[in-house]
Amino acid sequence: MGTYGSSSFATLLEQNGYSVSRLTNGPITPEKLNGYNVLVLMAPYGNYTDAEVNTIKEFVNNGGGLFLVGTNWGDVDGNQSFAINKIAESFGVNFANNSIVTDDQNNIFAPTFVTINNLTPNPITTNVSSFYYLQGTYIENPGPSNVVAYTSANAWGDQGFTTPQGTTASNSIKDPDETGGPLSVISEMNYGKGKIVFMGAAGSFINAMIYRSDTWKLELNTVNWLANRPAPTNYQPAGLISLNLLGYQIVGMILLSLILFSGLFIKIRRDKKLGDPQTFKTIKNWKFNALIVTNAFFGVLAGILFIPINFFLYNITLFSVYDPNLGYTLIITGALFLFFIGVILFNLIARQRMLVKYSYYTIVLILFFAGLTVILGDIFSFPLMQIFTFGSLILLIPFALNIWIHRNYGSNLIIEGKEFDRLKKLSSKSLPYELQPFFTDSAYMGEGGFGRVFKAINKKGEQVALKIPKSFDKRSERTFITEVSNWSHLDHPNIVKLIGYKILPIPYIETEFCEGKLEKGMKSLQEAVSIVYEIAKGLEYAHNKNIIHGDVKISNILIKNGVYKISDWGLSKLKIDESVTLSGATPSYAAPEQISQEFGKADERTDIYQLGNVFYELLTGRLPFEGDISQIYSSILTTQPIQPAEINSNSQPVNDIIMKCLNKNKNSRYSSMGELIKELEKYRPADKTLMFKNS
Repeated sequence: MGTYGSSSFATLLEQNGYSVSRLTNGPITPEKLNGYNVLVLMAPYGNYTDAEVNTIKEFVNNGGGLFLVGTNWGDVDGNQSFAINKIAESFGVNFANNSIVTDDQNNIFAPTFVTINNLTPNPITTNVSSFYYLQGTYIENPGPSNVVAYTSANAWGDQGFTTPQGTTASNSIKDPDETGGPLSVISEMNYGKGKIVFMGAAGSFINAMIYRSDTWKLELNTVNWLANRPAPTNYQPAGLISLNLLGYQIVGMILLSLILFSGLFIKIRRDKKLGDPQTFKTIKNWKFNALIVTNAFFGVLAGILFIPINFFLYNITLFSVYDPNLGYTLIITGALFLFFIGVILFNLIARQRMLVKYSYYTIVLILFFAGLTVILGDIFSFPLMQIFTFGSLILLIPFALNIWIHRNYGSNLIIEGKEFDRLKKLSSKSLPYELQPFFTDSAYMGEGGFGRVFKAINKKGEQVALKIPKSFDKRSERTFITEVSNWSHLDHPNIVKLIGYKILPIPYIETEFCEGKLEKGMKSLQEAVSIVYEIAKGLEYAHNKNIIHGDVKISNILIKNGVYKISDWGLSKLKIDESVTLSGATPSYAAPEQISQEFGKADERTDIYQLGNVFYELLTGRLPFEGDISQIYSSILTTQPIQPAEINSNSQPVNDIIMKCLNKNKNSRYSSMGELIKELEKYRPADKTLMFKNS
């Protein structure tokens, strides 16, 4: 019967030909001992009753062997004597009360291991010259027993261990009132027809092998002598015993590691290849808050499970649970767990993001830890192991929830009613992290009427421009898709190509990247005609698809490879009736019908008016009407602009074209963009005329 070390010792005996049964609970009765040769008591399960002591004495008296290993605990009822001492004292022997062997010269990692070199010839000490003595008590009164092993004179019995009356820990320093060496640590005696071996502490079989001690030989010799077997001629080598003992654990650990970590590697690689899921679904606010609370709760639970318990695992005075190896495992596991869940909580609270990869990391960590507690259960064998095994599996709950949330709502959690709050927090100089998985090499370009502009490389390797609004609301959402979707149907050399657009997780427009934009300032006649001509070709193409731009202005004209392109079709309208309503145009470029219903409703000729404004500005360096908004609107509705030829005589050849475009009565303007293009062709050199096929 025993706790720490008993399973490894039982395995050692089995490897050397013994049949072993483990007593896991009391009481010890004659029926339980019937048919057995040797009883090994390595640790108390509690106080032994008088009936149990009498049963043990009768067992030995009738020819049984008793291997009695002392401990450094007190009784469970608070008595100063040792529970196991009750048995020893019944044979006239007693262990030192509440004391532990310490040696400042012959120890390894004092006071854990003490080297014992003083052995007397005895079947127990056959082929053993020294051994490591695991931290424990000593035999204070050998009584009628014969001492076969004792410490050097440098050792002493340190009485600084926790007792029901005191809490002073061992300090490995000899105090004046502590007993000095040599101290008896092993003795043997004959009792009736049987034999008894008293040992102050069992050598830890696993650790003894690590330090290449002969402790395991000593323990085998002890049982051989108690069982009336001859001294062994061939010992099972310690290394082979270690392999046999740990073989299935080692293989199990390797298989567990391969399965878990290869699965994690495959999953991460697959997710990286597929990219973040394009799931854009709003989540209820209560679900989001519940997600945060769940992760936080299990983080606290993990802290309770992994951290405080280590105060017991590292407390050698609590020998029934003392296990620093498990403590290291718990500390590392707990620290990693808290780190991962901390990262998850930070991103949930600060960024409304679900970084699912950390959930996968933690799941693998927990499964690996739980697997170790099962595989290494024979080594780390104490009652709390079940708490760690099942407790760690319970910690999988929040991460399973995280994966479910990620699968249903995506990486960026969009809280219902707060869809566009994120725009208020965006840094004007950096690409939002929501878009970073889809775009690389981003750079801030500037701001426009719509919002901030970045250049970046998309997943296809194309250089693109990303436009992100400065603000957005539910009303904008209702109109954004309808209006921008018109743009997606336009494919013409003189129209900036729309590649994609999204509302969630944040609104943005992805277009082809144009390296330049049309700068304000007076242009030559030839350059102005070429610019207006190319933009007119793009607008004509759109009009043939019943799409009206509605906001033609210089800042919406970009340049790519020397070709002028009209951009920003966000205010465009699809003409499905005789006319449409266009609003939101830039005031200085607005047509009369965009300001007052007296001039009718907007149509293709609205774009002609606005293009006339651009033509006017290119040749004069100014717009037809300037001032504050009220002055501009009043002039557009009531005042004739100064003719461009009066400002710049070089514009005389196209003066009438510009003024016809700017006629307040849309019926007096060019009837179509094609008609305007024909007029412009008269003023363009033949070799520079660009012919585009409408489609």
